[in-house]
Amino acid sequence: MGRLKKILKVTLPLALGVVILYFLYKGTDFDALWLEIKDANWVILLLSLPFGSAANAIRGLRWQLLINPLGYQPKRSNLIYAVWGNYAVNFVLPRVGEFWRCGVISNKEKIPFKKMIGTLIIDRLCDPIILLLFLFVAFASNISVFLKNKDAFALPAFLTSPFFYLGGVCVLAFALLLCWFFRWTKPIQKVIAFFVGLWNDFKTVGKMKEKNRFLLYSFGIWLGYFCYEYVTFFAFGFTSHLSIAAVLFVFVMGSLSMIIPSNGGLGPWQAATIFGLMAYGVTRGEATAYATAVFVMHSLWDALCGVFGIFMLSRPSQVPIDPAE
Repeated sequence: MGRLKKILKVTLPLALGVVILYFLYKGTDFDALWLEIKDANWVILLLSLPFGSAANAIRGLRWQLLINPLGYQPKRSNLIYAVWGNYAVNFVLPRVGEFWRCGVISNKEKIPFKKMIGTLIIDRLCDPIILLLFLFVAFASNISVFLKNKDAFALPAFLTSPFFYLGGVCVLAFALLLCWFFRWTKPIQKVIAFFVGLWNDFKTVGKMKEKNRFLLYSFGIWLGYFCYEYVTFFAFGFTSHLSIAAVLFVFVMGSLSMIIPSNGGLGPWQAATIFGLMAYGVTRGEATAYATAVFVMHSLWDALCGVFGIFMLSRPSQVPIDPAE
C-alpha cells in the first residue's frame, strides 16, 4: 500500500500535466511552432534567468529571518542552496521539495524538523498575501480588457451560486464537529499538538526585530518572479508591444496555476499563460510558442540551479581544525 502511494504521488501529477499538454497541443502545427520559437531573441531570454535565481535566493534570506527568532543560526548559503534544490526536487516530486529542504537543513544545521516545518508553513502563507496584492493590481489595471471580453472572463456558474459556498461552510463545520467529538483520540491529539506548536512558533516569529526587512524580502521575491517573466516578453515580436499591465495579468494567471500540483507547473502554467496572452489578441499559435519556449528555458535554469544547490549541500561541512591538535 505504501509503495502504491509513492507511485501515485509521482505518476498522478505527471499524468495531469501530460493530459493538459495533450489538449493544449492537439492540432498544433509544430513546424510553425518551431519557426516562432526559433525567431525569438535568445539573448533576451538568457537575460531573464538571473531574476529567477535571485528571487529564490531572497526566499532563502527571508527563511533565515523566520528561523533566527527560534534560537537557531543556520548558514545563509545553506538556506539559499536548499531553496534552489527545492525547485529541482519539485520537478520530480511535486510539493515534496518543500519537505526536502526542511529535512536537509534540519540535518545539516541540527534544527528539529518540526521547527523547520513550522517556518515553512509561515513562509508559504506569506506568498498568497503578496500574490493577492498582485492580483488586485492586475485586476485594477486591466478593467477595460475585462469589460471588452466579458464572455472570456465569465466565471463558471457554480462559482456564482451561494449554494456552492454554503456547502463549503457545511463541510468545514462537519469536519470541525468530528474533530471535537474525537478530540481524545491519538491522531486528533497529534494534529492539535502540531497546531499548538505552530501557533507558538507564529508568536515567536511575530516578535522578530527585522519585520521591515522581512516585508522587503517578501516583495523582493515576487518582484524578482515578475521580472523573470517580464523580460521574456521582449524576446518575441508578438509580445514585445504589450503593456506592463498585460504582463502583470499573464504573470498572475501563471502564478495562480501553480496551485495545481504538477511537475514544476508542467501543463497548468502553459494553459494559464496561453489564456492570458490570447486575452490581449495574441494568436493561439504565438501564445503556445511563447509558453513553450519560456517554460522550457526557465525549467532548465531552475533545475540547473537546483542541482547546483543540492551538490553544494552534499559537501561535508568544514570543521575548524584545533591548532592544539
